[in-house]
Amino acid sequence: MRHGKLLQLSFAIAAEIVFFAVLNCFDDWTIETMPVKFVESAFLSGIAYLVAVSSFEIELGTRGKAMIFWGVAIALRLIALPLVPSDDLWRYQWEGKIQSAGLNPYVIAPDDPKLDEIRQSFPESHNINRNTRAMYPPGAELLFAAFNRISDRPLFYKFLFAMADLAAVALLLRLIGGNARHEAAAWYAWNPLVAYSFAGAAHFDSLMILPMLGGIIFLLRSEKTESREKWIGPLLAAICFGIAISINAVPVLLLLPCIFALRLRAIVLAIAVAIPGLLSVPYGFPSVRMWNSIGELNHLTRLNDLFWWLIEETLWPNPHQMNYRYSVIIIGCAIVVSFLFVRNWKRGMLWVLGTALVLSPVFNPWYCTWILPLATWRRAYAWHVLSVTVFAYYLFWDERLFQLPWRAEPWMHGLIIVPALAALVLFVKRKSDLPGSA
Repeated sequence: MRHGKLLQLSFAIAAEIVFFAVLNCFDDWTIETMPVKFVESAFLSGIAYLVAVSSFEIELGTRGKAMIFWGVAIALRLIALPLVPSDDLWRYQWEGKIQSAGLNPYVIAPDDPKLDEIRQSFPESHNINRNTRAMYPPGAELLFAAFNRISDRPLFYKFLFAMADLAAVALLLRLIGGNARHEAAAWYAWNPLVAYSFAGAAHFDSLMILPMLGGIIFLLRSEKTESREKWIGPLLAAICFGIAISINAVPVLLLLPCIFALRLRAIVLAIAVAIPGLLSVPYGFPSVRMWNSIGELNHLTRLNDLFWWLIEETLWPNPHQMNYRYSVIIIGCAIVVSFLFVRNWKRGMLWVLGTALVLSPVFNPWYCTWILPLATWRRAYAWHVLSVTVFAYYLFWDERLFQLPWRAEPWMHGLIIVPALAALVLFVKRKSDLPGSA
């Protein structure tokens, strides 16, 4: 029996790695049919991944499991490094370059004539949106400036983002704890979307996930700390969340569950708000209204959302596909959900972030990586199924499939959403069937 499970695990891991490696053959999306083949390979790798993580509960010993765990996690990220990066990388590099030239990315747009010389020296400048100023928080902008002083090679960025991702994996192991930590954390560490998003497409979100997980760990420590040291955990948690918010503003939604976790000590969370404020000062804040620039995200076209497309096609038309009017709804729902889990802040964090993603009018695949660590920790595996099916998003690059490029048809929404909903139903049913669940 043991050998059969080990054989199944070995085949599943091998299949995942092989199909994931095949992505390198189909990453030039300027060539016809390449996006379709890319998505097909990603789906096959994702299916093998789901089999692999479901088969990892074997009697092998902690050291043996750790070797398999880290071996697969590192192999996936090494395989992803040669992939063509996303256009977002060119934006990171661009904003690093204009800062090195002494210009403020929150003030000057890429199409400004003052930047003609930089554009001529940066061949990839045509791949960025030229009429929008910087839309990333100040911590991210400071990092872009620092990276630009070291290297402008895409591999350098990918390596940094992959290393931050692996550090987040290590923190997740610590967060989960126990003898089964490797089996549980494999749901995140072996996920093809995670490996592709950071080591392949070069999205910087792993730099946010790392301190966010650090903050959660310190929140847990604060529950167990007595006497003089009871303020150390909350203080460190606030610093971690402040750093995370400075890189990507999404963790600000988790501050209310943090308040419920810390109770009277929640006063230290003022630091989490102060850190992005202080990092804004070098960019001229408050005289420069840089957070208005970040808010321009609210005026981008709606894309690949999980919920609003159904509402808009039945009850609430949105012919211009704008998303700005949904921000208030997301914030309001996040607050309500937080209070629903006032006695269980750990579960509350998962539900708050999950609610925000479901209601987000833009759902890029790498957004799913934000919740995967929490979903892994709380064993909400439907999100991992979604992380596989959301690869269908990259079909947008094959414009032959759509009469209106960048607008998903109902079949594409179904392809992404239905498997995850089915997994959710099966998970709930399985949980209800357990002894004592009634």
